[in-house]
Amino acid sequence: MKFPEVSPSRAECQRQIVDALRSEGARLYVDASVLIHCYEMSRSACEELLAALTSLEKRVRVPVWSAQETWDVTRELPNKRPLKQKAAALKKRLQDFRAESLRYIDEQTFGDITLEEYTTAINEAVTKLEDLARRVEGIEPGHEDANAQLLPFIAERSVPSNMLEIFSEVQRTGELRFTHEVPPGFADGGTKAPTLQEDGSEEQNSQPKGKKKNRYGDLIMWLEALQDCAREKAQHLIVLTRDNSKRDWVYRPERIKDDEGKLLQNGGLVTLPLPLLTQEAMQRCAVLEGVHVLSLEMFTQVMRTSFGARVGSLGRALQSANRPRPTSRSERAAEQLPLAIDGVAQDISFSSQDMIYEPTADEMATSIGRQILGLHTEGWEAQNEAANILLDLVPSATPSELKQIGRGIIVASNEDAIGPIELAQQVLENTELSATTRANLLVGMLAETYFDENGEPKKPEAYPEIISMLFAHANDVATRPAYQCAVEDRLGLIRKFYLGLPGEAPHEIRLELLLNGRVLRGVQADGVELLESEAPHSRRIGLGSRTEEISVSDLVEVIAREFVVRVDMLRVDGPTNFLIEVPPRLGFIAWGPATGERLR
Repeated sequence: MKFPEVSPSRAECQRQIVDALRSEGARLYVDASVLIHCYEMSRSACEELLAALTSLEKRVRVPVWSAQETWDVTRELPNKRPLKQKAAALKKRLQDFRAESLRYIDEQTFGDITLEEYTTAINEAVTKLEDLARRVEGIEPGHEDANAQLLPFIAERSVPSNMLEIFSEVQRTGELRFTHEVPPGFADGGTKAPTLQEDGSEEQNSQPKGKKKNRYGDLIMWLEALQDCAREKAQHLIVLTRDNSKRDWVYRPERIKDDEGKLLQNGGLVTLPLPLLTQEAMQRCAVLEGVHVLSLEMFTQVMRTSFGARVGSLGRALQSANRPRPTSRSERAAEQLPLAIDGVAQDISFSSQDMIYEPTADEMATSIGRQILGLHTEGWEAQNEAANILLDLVPSATPSELKQIGRGIIVASNEDAIGPIELAQQVLENTELSATTRANLLVGMLAETYFDENGEPKKPEAYPEIISMLFAHANDVATRPAYQCAVEDRLGLIRKFYLGLPGEAPHEIRLELLLNGRVLRGVQADGVELLESEAPHSRRIGLGSRTEEISVSDLVEVIAREFVVRVDMLRVDGPTNFLIEVPPRLGFIAWGPATGERLR
């Protein structure tokens, strides 16, 4: 039996997943939880998910039971305008609250505002919330659009399972598997443990535990996957699920190793199949080499970083339901906020020592130290929670801590976590914080973007919203010293290796698209070629092995993210709303200070 590592390497886990997804012998089975989630996301998020799955071509399979569970859900979807009643109820409660609050308030109630000021404020707040409610009350869920995309997708990839054979096996072995906790799905079935009587005897309990409906769903889907893998002689069995916390499928290591072998907390991104799951798969499928159980979060990150998938809307949709509510400025203790300072930030510096963070035991005992590490934890939930907590702690952070928070923001946002991006935005735009506080945060953000762990210049990487922030705040006189020490002093002499750097004089970059009919053959930026025809997988623009269509405006956004410049810095002559074709091997050139490739 093969046991998973106690603290596996993050990079190795992701490499194995990427290799499996690229293998022609891979079979990825989509759980019903993933398909059903298409009805709970925006249209763009649904389209991005299905496009990413479609790019894997024949590797993707939909078990019959996943299809059946999805079909059952489609028949119970909410009626049109599901927010109409909720909006009406909210408006009524707002009106009631306004009326009741004004009954108990007079000129002596508050020491800082008058009755007239409170009345004006409550009226404005209620009016604003009522307006927001009116905006959404008429929204109709895009279920028809989801059906139009999802149902054909399922039909084209349905596994030709022998369901009678599978049902027969479930009937014979289902309860036995559950009793002995044989994965998968044992948490959904079995019977409750015996009850201990006063005389010391045990009373057997026949009451079922777990689900009362569809108790064997996970097991049926698993047996379908095994049957299909054995028939197709698959080399890699991959299960894609939305729920990566179920202990009857996966083992979630508490800690994982980073690229340097250091141990990090695992927030749930890395999951490994239970040993019995792998054992059964290897026995039933003769040529199988590996088993993977992927969360949607891991799938999204792998598809973006290794396959070039455009999954920004999908990443936001997956985080929206589980993110903690941001703390508003009014909820923070007033004494934590420094007085506004209109001057320029003072004593701002950057050195290679700022790229090293090895907190002492005393530092780890502080909330700031723990949350800085939280930004480096694997998994959106942990990263978003750390960002939410840090919002209150930033005013009291030291310059060194602020730099490490800035670095952590870049690390987490590059993994598509949304909370850290909002943390950066709220801190940098909060003029109640001192310029020195904001500048030190910017030093950390710039450092992690443009320098490696040794403090040497590297090929930069940043999330589009982060890129916009870095360039926008370069024009802020108060925080300008951050750019002088981290960009101008360190990168000024090698600026030609970058398409643009924050803090430079504003300039426009002219893009010229080289087309053969509608087929893209190259892109030049002010005469410098940015693409090559035979790029490796990691630098390709398209997803799969086929020609892909993309709008010119979307291509410009992809170029801006690759070369870490603002979209509005790039100019294409002529219209940008038409589609062009991208050959499957076309991708970006190798660039960055280590390559010697000049971009201007």
